[in-house]
Amino acid sequence: MKISGFMAFTFLLVFMPGAALFAQTQAEVKSPRELHLEIESYIVSKSRELAGQGKRLDVEKRDELVRDRKLLAEKYAAEVSLRADLKETDFYYLALLYVAAEENLKTIETMKKFIAQYPPDSQEEGDLFQSARSHIVILSTRRRQMAEAEQFYQMWLKGTPFVKTQQPMLEQILAVGFFKDGQYGQAIKYGQNAFDLLKTLEAVNIREKREKEQIYVNLVEVLALSYQKDRNSEKALNILAEARARSFTLPSASLYRKVMSFVAGSGFTEKNLMQKLESYAAAEPAPELKIVEWIGQEPATLKSLRGKIVLLDFWATWCVPCIATFPRLRDWHKKYGGNDFVILGVTKYYGRADAKPLTPLQEFDFLGEFKQKHKLPYDLVITDQGEDSLKYGIAAYPTTVLLDRNGVVRYIGIGSGLEESENLEEMIKKLLREETRLAPLQK
Repeated sequence: MKISGFMAFTFLLVFMPGAALFAQTQAEVKSPRELHLEIESYIVSKSRELAGQGKRLDVEKRDELVRDRKLLAEKYAAEVSLRADLKETDFYYLALLYVAAEENLKTIETMKKFIAQYPPDSQEEGDLFQSARSHIVILSTRRRQMAEAEQFYQMWLKGTPFVKTQQPMLEQILAVGFFKDGQYGQAIKYGQNAFDLLKTLEAVNIREKREKEQIYVNLVEVLALSYQKDRNSEKALNILAEARARSFTLPSASLYRKVMSFVAGSGFTEKNLMQKLESYAAAEPAPELKIVEWIGQEPATLKSLRGKIVLLDFWATWCVPCIATFPRLRDWHKKYGGNDFVILGVTKYYGRADAKPLTPLQEFDFLGEFKQKHKLPYDLVITDQGEDSLKYGIAAYPTTVLLDRNGVVRYIGIGSGLEESENLEEMIKKLLREETRLAPLQK
């Protein structure tokens, strides 16, 4: 008697329950790509679940989710690695599971297996090839396998699509790796190329600007150290002087702070840097402040103050070092204030003062009283510092930003130190002697 396909399948389900389980398991098996996507979205999806339950995602819970994600990635990677039917891009997504599981050696080995699935000149999976090569460069460098890292970087350079904006990041990683390996010449080769290339690339938004800035900071450090190790202090000084001046053009108080922190331990001084390159007088004007309230005279904008030297003092009422700078600011206002020199105390609403909650109107009144109490003769401006801190890279108080008559940042100072105060006053005097050059800078 002939048994139809449907009857045979029914027979398996009824008389062989194990077969039914096998069929169900096979249907539920996810591809390596699907498992990778699940891992990628794990924290976001779990956070939404918590929010739906009315639970708050605090730091402790987020750390727990990060640990859970890593464990799940380890589990998925172990399961996928046992499959006998892996081919082509399956290896790429398995490697990404290893990335999430922080298993670097297995990531490298699996990325190589993925690349080996295709002929050397294959263009079928271009984006994935380039991603695989960059992963190998990064992780081989981390394992101090510099020959392998350099080999795959050269493959990445020749691969398509070639994304130029990724090049400085990879070369910075190589430069740091070669420095740690004691190969200072190679560190300089890759670091200097990335340093020069990075300056030619435009950031399209604030996030990209800050990412670019972080790569730049890393390059400044590895290049300055490599040149010093290579017994070329002059070039090390040039790199640091340029980075300091560039922190003004961005502008970025955060970059300035990082550069000067490095300088402090390098044997150089800010005076050494200023003798090399003081600032870029022909840079673009500083970004406009987003002013919420003005306490003092008639409200103005930075653009309307062109023709004057403007000192922006970013501060807070609770900041003790900020209050320590008030005497020198009062002194500068008295000595230089008038038609040519303006100080603006830049702060924001914190919603509190003296440990008491305040409404915006109460805080406005409090700031007016604070101004009188500390005898501040200059105007205070309350800004949207969430936005302005990003624009200016403000990461600490007090931070002073000095603009010339064209609105260009010519000095940044952080803290209340004597040396920085002296350099800042010296720059104020210099800028007061300079003539305005508004026309070439107007758009």
